[in-house]
Amino acid sequence: MEFSRNRIIKIAVMLVFLCCMLFANFFAVRMMLHYGVDTYFYDKLLVAYTVGGAKGLKMELEKIPLTDKLPRESMLAMDFTARLETLTDPEVFLKDKVEKSKKMVNLIRGLRSVAIIFMFIIFAWQVIVNSTARFKSKKSSGV
Repeated sequence: MEFSRNRIIKIAVMLVFLCCMLFANFFAVRMMLHYGVDTYFYDKLLVAYTVGGAKGLKMELEKIPLTDKLPRESMLAMDFTARLETLTDPEVFLKDKVEKSKKMVNLIRGLRSVAIIFMFIIFAWQVIVNSTARFKSKKSSGV
């Protein structure tokens, strides 16, 4: 079974389109949610530390299991509570975590936008190729 060059190109384009669609609609959204929760959590703790110092930070950490909106937030709270004793400067740690999470969200958002643009280009290219083929077939059959 031999594949023609056109058939291989069509399969490759379809696979690229499928990968872009899966990334833009599933993976990127989940990753943005993951890093968004991290950003929200660490930013909330940073505000608590800025306003109330170490006491305010511990008080905010104690509130999190009670409000428990997201399971990831509870997991981050347990992890941070265990790590808090070893931190010399919690403010630097929290600022670093917030900045890293924000950068990752922006990177993923940018990659998602590129994937959507790429899907649009592939879709437009397929429409143009199909319409020119259709126009050529009508022109050749009408002559």
